[in-house]
Amino acid sequence: MVTTHQIRSVLRIYGDQLKKRALQVQDSVQKPRQSSDSVNISTGARRKQMLDQLSNKMISQAVRNKGSQQDVREKSLGENMPSNIDREGNKL
Repeated sequence: MVTTHQIRSVLRIYGDQLKKRALQVQDSVQKPRQSSDSVNISTGARRKQMLDQLSNKMISQAVRNKGSQQDVREKSLGENMPSNIDREGNKL
């Protein structure tokens, strides 16, 4: 048998849940979500940043290219070397 107290308790909890949901819906409708922060950079700072990025990119490409060119040189030297001379040019 269900007591009056249990029924009132269930109705009270259900009413509280409805109120919370109504408040959440109302808050989401009233407060539009704000976009993420934006940063405004001056023209001079933007130019400096672009130059830094470009120079870093060029340096990294030059380093990669230098490494690959060195590998090619070492391979070609190794192929043309006589068998009695090592890579440093010393006689075996």
